Amino acid sequence: MNAPLRRSRPYIFWGQTQSLCETCLALVPTKIQILDDEVWYEKRCKQHGVQSTLVSTDAAYWRRCKEFIKPGDKPLAFQRHTEFGCPSTAGCVRITNSIPAWR
Repeated sequence: MNAPLRRSRPYIFWGQTQSLCETCLALVPTKIQILDDEVWYEKRCKQHGVQSTLVSTDAAYWRRCKEFIKPGDKPLAFQRHTEFGCPSTAGCVRITNSIPAWR
């Protein structure tokens, strides 16, 4: 008994991520695919179907850039609570506003 041969996909599956649907901007599951020397995102939106987006035309460079990604760090201490937001809580605004714009 001979089993049928499996066909290879025309791309390399690199991983999964999340991206935005190009139509409704909803967060959708996304496959990262390398096809020839290009990196593509295949996005699957429930409302708008499958969308393919070219991410990079140089897959080797894209892979090298991924080596530098590291998890985010948590700060040792958070800044104080902001009550009013910019520009009232920015210290340099008072100095900047005291200098005439025409100088």
